[in-house]
Amino acid sequence: MVHSEEAEEQLHKKLLEISNKLNLDQKTTKATWENFYKINKNFVLEGDPLHWIGCAIYVASQTVETPTSLSTSASTVKSHGINITSLLRHSNLSFVQFFSNMLKWADMARMPEEFTNKIISMKNTFGVSHNTFKEYYPLFCRMFVPPSIQEFEQKQPRNRKQNFCYKPVQCNSSKIFEFTWNLFIMLKMENSQYSTDLVKSYHLLHCCLDLVFKNAFLAERRDLINPNFECLPPDWNSPLFRLPEEVPCTIPFMCKCSTTLTDAMHMKTYTMKSLMSTLVKIKVLQVESSDFAGLLNGDVFDMNFKNLTNAYESHLMNKGCIDERIFLAEYRRQLIEQQNLNILNIKASPYVAGENPSMDSPRAVAPRGSDSALINRGFSGPREGDTSPLSTDRITTQRITRLHNLINNRSPAPSETLMQLFESCDTDPLPKIQNILKTMGDTFINAYSQMCGEDEARNRLQIATTLFYKFIEVILKNEQSIRKDISGLVEKDLFYQCMFTCSLQVILFSYGSPYEFPWILDILDVQPIHFVKVIELIVRSKEPLSRELIQHLNRIEETVIESLAWRSESQLWDAVTASGQGVPKFEDTALPGHLMYNEKSNKAAQNSESPNNSMQSPSPSATDCFQSPINSKASRELFSSDLMQKTTHILIQDKDGGNKLIPVVDSEKNSVQNSVNSETAKTPSATSSPATPSAVPRRTGSLSIIFRKFYNLAGVRMEHLCSKLSLADTELKQKIWTVFEDSIRNSDLIKDRHLDQLLMCAIYMICRITKISVKFQDIMKFYREQPQCSSKVYRSVLFKRAYVQEDGTVVPEVRNDLINFYNSVYVDVMQKFAVKFRNSSQNNLLLSPLPAIKRDLVSASIQVVGNVFVKPLESPSTGSGQCVNYFFSRSPSKDLKDINRLVNNTRVTGKRLLVDCDSDIPANKRISNRKLQSLVEERRSQNSE
Repeated sequence: MVHSEEAEEQLHKKLLEISNKLNLDQKTTKATWENFYKINKNFVLEGDPLHWIGCAIYVASQTVETPTSLSTSASTVKSHGINITSLLRHSNLSFVQFFSNMLKWADMARMPEEFTNKIISMKNTFGVSHNTFKEYYPLFCRMFVPPSIQEFEQKQPRNRKQNFCYKPVQCNSSKIFEFTWNLFIMLKMENSQYSTDLVKSYHLLHCCLDLVFKNAFLAERRDLINPNFECLPPDWNSPLFRLPEEVPCTIPFMCKCSTTLTDAMHMKTYTMKSLMSTLVKIKVLQVESSDFAGLLNGDVFDMNFKNLTNAYESHLMNKGCIDERIFLAEYRRQLIEQQNLNILNIKASPYVAGENPSMDSPRAVAPRGSDSALINRGFSGPREGDTSPLSTDRITTQRITRLHNLINNRSPAPSETLMQLFESCDTDPLPKIQNILKTMGDTFINAYSQMCGEDEARNRLQIATTLFYKFIEVILKNEQSIRKDISGLVEKDLFYQCMFTCSLQVILFSYGSPYEFPWILDILDVQPIHFVKVIELIVRSKEPLSRELIQHLNRIEETVIESLAWRSESQLWDAVTASGQGVPKFEDTALPGHLMYNEKSNKAAQNSESPNNSMQSPSPSATDCFQSPINSKASRELFSSDLMQKTTHILIQDKDGGNKLIPVVDSEKNSVQNSVNSETAKTPSATSSPATPSAVPRRTGSLSIIFRKFYNLAGVRMEHLCSKLSLADTELKQKIWTVFEDSIRNSDLIKDRHLDQLLMCAIYMICRITKISVKFQDIMKFYREQPQCSSKVYRSVLFKRAYVQEDGTVVPEVRNDLINFYNSVYVDVMQKFAVKFRNSSQNNLLLSPLPAIKRDLVSASIQVVGNVFVKPLESPSTGSGQCVNYFFSRSPSKDLKDINRLVNNTRVTGKRLLVDCDSDIPANKRISNRKLQSLVEERRSQNSE
């Protein structure tokens, strides 16, 4: 927003005040104001200007070199001299606003990718810490006496001259509460994984609680330990109690499943010992023995408490991290507030075991992440249990539980059912499978153990192997129900390689691994176009996959289809060449009902679809996904005698030039597949006529499936952009689609680039040619509203590919923003083709049909239980509007009969309408013309009076 001179002067004064409070130097203050003034002049900064001042201060501090307090070779570091927590407090910024505004600022100021990644990392770290603290309080109260308000309000004298009055920090429950959290956040800084991996953060917290419990138990501090804690010996409160030789381990009481318990015990035995030894070595902590006992004894606790606090504060100043002690401060604030409210006159605490605390602003949680991508299924609804912005991090432990429920105590070996299936094949594939798993497993362990350790890598591999055998058992059984001979699939090594890779990806996702997709493809050398074939098979395998996991797999599928499949080294290009037909059009791969030519003909096509299974759009089988491309001649020979290839409708032209789809009677079934009463539609001269519907596309095979997914995905995103840009004309959208389709088929523009890049360029080019006022900035603006959007798509577009000169010198690739790519590359390639659409009156132009994305075209049946299947009901254009609900195990059978009657009855059941011609109406119900005439005459006489 543009401010007046007086408003700018006030903002500058506020900046100076904040700079004084933060002890910023003059150089940083000047850079802050220059950055803020520049952004404020070129962009609209919504909200409180003081919030953006805080963002400008943080950005300016990134270039300031400050001396470190660490005794290292580097005497200065950048951007570590500012306390982020103080900055947010003085700028009146919450963490939610800070992370959100900083990402927007990075976009507006074109900050380097390193800066954006740092903000995202800070947001993730804050989210993990927030959720870990919510786990911390219930666990602490389960093991120790809950902290009291009176203990928190005890303050030490701040006057250093009164040293004779100084009292050591008392080792009470509240101080133990703070000490344990401080110990946790200090140890967590030794490895970045503990800050970004919620599961590992939980494990480290469990180890810290176990260590403090051990010290309290050995000291027999019954004033600290909760007497009801189930880990205590039965005679704990007895006067005859004697310390056992081994202190009880509390970790099994905190972990919920066997796998997490194994990981937590491994961390306690090895990692925790190493981390604590480091703190003892640098004299931050004082202990009595090698097992770290004596932390809570006498004056040692006071010294340990202060040393731990000072070490953490020093780390904050040198690293510029968020002070995670704010959660303790927030807890203390809420505790005091509840005491002041004195609700129900009982002693209350802000966190009750099992409940989630509310960390309100300015100590709020991070903003919500992007929803599932904009895909052919439409925008997804709320996530499971999505009650806060950090639901994804909060249910990470639930992912592991669901994963183990999916495995259901299986072993990492084929079951008896799978062994019987293998034995029924001509050649037993088990030796081949074991060899594949051995080779790929060794590669995975070598790569994964570099950051996470070999024990963890072997644990993940074992679970992935178990999941792999379960997946292939389900998929092969399903394939056997479709076709008797599955040898073509069982003998394919590629099927097992892709399935095992996907199983590993599921494990990495469930455990929140730092290795993100497509890391697993690069490590195992699996081609994206092959990997994507197994995703739909797994999602549709009728296994109880969580909604979050399904969304993750769907997003991976889109990532492959929109960009990874188009890399120069992708085997997609080899498959296209081998097919001998080039890149297919959308109408060559589209399933029945997926083509939309114009509104009227599309309506007729929709009404003409058969309700029978043969006209549905079935999901591809596993054999179809791994089938080689089939050329047109072989396709005709293969499907010539197939019943599904029979003509279901005939397109005829009446005397007025309109088109009609006439249903054909199936002589074998003696039924008309569907009656069509569609109005005739004039076919625009600039559009092509719809082809005769068929049950299979013109191009089949795995290559056709990939291109079908690609075009459907592009169609959904194009429809969204056109809707936002108010481009509603069907013919205009067909022109955009035709140009986009041609850029894919007849050029290499898509190679090493992104679907969205070419789609936005096609929209802008047609708008320029047809003289529609649309700015490229508007297209990118609405593109950013799509949940899958990424600034890299329009900021980093391949401009020139790398090449080797004659002297052997390698010239690196050149990248630029999307607008420069459009002006310098895209226009040169596509202008000659697109300029044909300037004049809409030309009769020799054939526009490509649009993907029909407004309906759920793939209405696959879902098995609920046993022989009960459900699928979406395609409502007729007119109906009674009656709604009937049926609840399993509760509703009477009459309700189910009513539903069946409504489904089977497509006639209009509403009231009979008045018509001009009543010859078909029974005589006793005919409308009397005489009565109507007398009524009209009576009203006329009243009006004349």
